[in-house]
Amino acid sequence: MKWETVAEFSFLFGVLIAIWVGTTGVASDNTYSLLMVLGIIVGLVNIFDTHLERFIRALTTMLICTIAFYVIATISANPMLMFFEKLSTAVALFIAPVVFVLSAIDVYEIAMEYGNRKAKAERASAKRRR
Repeated sequence: MKWETVAEFSFLFGVLIAIWVGTTGVASDNTYSLLMVLGIIVGLVNIFDTHLERFIRALTTMLICTIAFYVIATISANPMLMFFEKLSTAVALFIAPVVFVLSAIDVYEIAMEYGNRKAKAERASAKRRR
């Protein structure tokens, strides 16, 4: 089985659990912890994804939308929007760790590239001075 297949199924499984938790109201500390752990796992499995930048951009947009839904539902007294409050909480608790893990790995890779370029420049500068 390819890592891409594992990543796809783990993400789908996490989204389905988040939707189930958000719609049924089975919100507890344990279910929220499960969603966060699944998010971390999905983030770590998706390191190998070939479309990582698009995936991070899409997840970040989705996270911003869930936060907006939560804020609007909290401000409003509309019962229909209260449904979105629970759903957006569950989805955000799943997506936020994924975005965090993938972004942290991206920052690490950028820092390593910068360090390698700086080391090359220093070696070239030292070579010219000789």
